[in-house]
Amino acid sequence: MRLLIIGSFILGIARVANAQFPTEVQPGMRVRVWIPEAARQEQAPDRRQLLRGTVESVEGGILRLRVPGTVGSLAIPRASVRRLDVSRGVSRGASMVERAVGGAIGGVTTFALLNDPRRSGGPHYRTDWRAAGVGAGWGAGIGAVVGLTWPYEQWRRVIH
Repeated sequence: MRLLIIGSFILGIARVANAQFPTEVQPGMRVRVWIPEAARQEQAPDRRQLLRGTVESVEGGILRLRVPGTVGSLAIPRASVRRLDVSRGVSRGASMVERAVGGAIGGVTTFALLNDPRRSGGPHYRTDWRAAGVGAGWGAGIGAVVGLTWPYEQWRRVIH
């Protein structure tokens, strides 16, 4: 009997803890939240709505979110949240590095696949490795310029 009482108490505490939002979610923070969508959608994510907004308050298991372009706030219960990310702000440096890495990968692939050492016109390299190296340089450079020119918001996941 004692074991049954202790077990139900532990399960009850775990359920209450799961119904709360993490301490990282504070009023005034910008967040993005995925909540359920009844019907499958053509655009990703499937069966989820993505909301971005500013936290108005966190009371128990309810997140109040101010969404730009709307009046008032949305009340979102913790049980409905499929994923929640906290904004780390817009960072030119992080955007530049991420875009440079993506550009380098794209450049390596493109230049290595399109290289033909026997071609007489246009760029051609003796080996595919040399073409991949040149492609990585060009891709990283273009990606870095794009990331520096058009930075985007960085996010950190707090609820999976």
